[in-house]
Amino acid sequence: MGFVMNVISKSDLDKVFGPESSGDTPWQRAKSSRREFVRGQTMLAEASAEATGHRLAAAEALNNFGFSTLLIAVEKGQAPLLHDRNDPAQTLLRHREALGYTPQHLARLAKVTVEDVVKAEIPGKISSIRILERLARPLAIDERVLGFKNQVGVEELGVRLRQLAHAEGSAGLSPTTVAALAESAWVIARQKSLLSLIGAPNPEGLKRFPPDDDYGYPTYERGYHLAAKARQLLGLDAETPIKSMRSLISDTLNIPLVQTKLGRGLAGATIANGEARGIVVNIEGDNKSVWVRRMTLAHELGHLLWDPARRLDRLMVDRYRDLAVNSPYRRDPVEIRANAFAIAFLAPPSAVDRMVYQAEDIPSAVFEVVRRFGVSVTAAAAHVGNVSRVRVVLPRGSLFPEPSDELRALEDFTIDFFPIKDIPPALVGRFAWVVARALDEKVISKDTAATLLQTTQDKISPYFIKTVLNLIDAR
Repeated sequence: MGFVMNVISKSDLDKVFGPESSGDTPWQRAKSSRREFVRGQTMLAEASAEATGHRLAAAEALNNFGFSTLLIAVEKGQAPLLHDRNDPAQTLLRHREALGYTPQHLARLAKVTVEDVVKAEIPGKISSIRILERLARPLAIDERVLGFKNQVGVEELGVRLRQLAHAEGSAGLSPTTVAALAESAWVIARQKSLLSLIGAPNPEGLKRFPPDDDYGYPTYERGYHLAAKARQLLGLDAETPIKSMRSLISDTLNIPLVQTKLGRGLAGATIANGEARGIVVNIEGDNKSVWVRRMTLAHELGHLLWDPARRLDRLMVDRYRDLAVNSPYRRDPVEIRANAFAIAFLAPPSAVDRMVYQAEDIPSAVFEVVRRFGVSVTAAAAHVGNVSRVRVVLPRGSLFPEPSDELRALEDFTIDFFPIKDIPPALVGRFAWVVARALDEKVISKDTAATLLQTTQDKISPYFIKTVLNLIDAR
């Protein structure tokens, strides 16, 4: 995080961050400052005991608003944030309509009153910053810049979600699912901004994976090829099992991964919110099986790594029925390739073919593929048939393998062992780690941390910070 120093005097740095702060740049001074600022709807001021707005650490205030705004706030008592009297009202209204939400529906999602929504959408009316922040989240708006900066791509995402909500028949998404996907988009974008704040690498490694627009016949072979290429680019052995898809995506690739409730029919999705791209996986329905969830994660990873942006169209959703290895429902080559990528990435064809050759019989080979690579019996049977060109018939009454406790622990770890139980599942895992890290480095306030995690400040204790940091780092 760098800021130009040559036009800022030492006296101004002392004035904004306090003479006890240290460093040669505004950012260094801000990180070492004990001062806080407070934000309302229209103004920023230095924090006081009486202030009721959102308290911000000096570093996040600097990052959000810039040094000149902080200097004005200190010298004049407050600094204006809005440049258009119609904001944030017009932004909230525009985004709500893009998603197709009624004021009543948005009020339920944000846990505010309908009157709060109506008031917030009237230009010139002043609302509590707490209300505005609650309204921003289900609209996938970055609450930090609400009212004074436009977010590229957010409205397009809202329109895409609305289109899916109004699709005909079973293709349509329920209002609950649309809301969960919109909130997931918010998580993905905020995780990216927080990573930048703590100086951690954003998913720059994705540049190693140039988009591939080849979906030619036979499409499954393209998926197999891209799976092998992905392993090579990731430095993985060509045939070594993937221990944890969750960790690979979230920790190794640093891709935002949101685990949330999407109903029983939807398996997962890839989302682009502004410049941030991430993966959403359902924790309901078939994904309760760790084997199925690993396939879902691999499928979505195939989309995110290799599909051109125009194919992703801000949002791509996948249903369980479409993710079967030999699904009869989906003839879209984009999905066929992603399915082939998923099974080949988890269970490399060369290893599977050799296991079939060495096995006593076909069912034994199928079960060995299941145990070794952590895929379902159904997926393994179809994969064995496709790779080795054999007919797979599993004997009735045979005892099928079950996922190992170790595999369940690796994939379920962050949800099962998270220290605060009432935090929504979409916020646990890597997102919570980034929040804890930012708070530990004093680049966000405890107020911000509690707001991001939808909890109260008394639960954001030193024990919580230490536990979350150790929880993720240990994996």
